[in-house]
Amino acid sequence: MLRPPAPDEGWERRFVADPARAQEAVELYTWAGFDVRVEPLDPEDLRDECESCGLAQAGLFRVIYTRRRK
Repeated sequence: MLRPPAPDEGWERRFVADPARAQEAVELYTWAGFDVRVEPLDPEDLRDECESCGLAQAGLFRVIYTRRRK
């Protein structure tokens, strides 16, 4: 499994999204001057109330990370 981007590298976790919303976020944040990373959601990162969601468990969601461009 890939490691999430480190805060000390300037990356900030923004939110979790389905693939279509993730693509919209990439476009928006890029336009706004951010570097953007989209990573698979690690099921261990889910809140207890989300653990029963089949879509989340199937790996369909993505985590959006951003940082200011240098």
